[in-house]
Amino acid sequence: MSRPKFLLDGMLGKLARWLRIFGFDAEYRRAVSDEELIEAALREGRILLTRDIDLHRRARRRGVRSLLVEGRAEAEKLAEIAEHLNIEYEVNPRESRCPRCDAPLRPVSKEEVRGKVPPGTYKAYEDFWICQGCGKVYWRGSHWRNIEETLEEVRDLLRKRRTAPSKGYEAS
Repeated sequence: MSRPKFLLDGMLGKLARWLRIFGFDAEYRRAVSDEELIEAALREGRILLTRDIDLHRRARRRGVRSLLVEGRAEAEKLAEIAEHLNIEYEVNPRESRCPRCDAPLRPVSKEEVRGKVPPGTYKAYEDFWICQGCGKVYWRGSHWRNIEETLEEVRDLLRKRRTAPSKGYEAS
């Protein structure tokens, strides 16, 4: 089964970055109309993620798969999406996408990043990835711990959701 592709409205830019880290194609569009979002989701076969209930309802009426994202913190939003779409998250740099531009990453040799990363980073790390779109270089630096902590928080929230009593309604 293919991985879902997402289209996020202007209120969910940070969420788009997280979905990309977890390897999902997550297109983020800020300055476009609701109609343009709906048309793009239809044309590109993307699931629309929004915090706008009116946009969500109009998209659903037009046949767009849409999810109204209600969580406050990013971990809550990610858990909500995982639960509704039955997906799992993992951080695998070979599958991750660039958090900035959504292009795939590719592993590169240490020599290829010489002069493109700070000298201390070059010395301290062996594994690097480069964005095939914008050229940004990534490595498992100090931010890696934050990513893993957020992932664990998402997994904890999912465990709690799955063991909590049903609220008696279906997701739309």
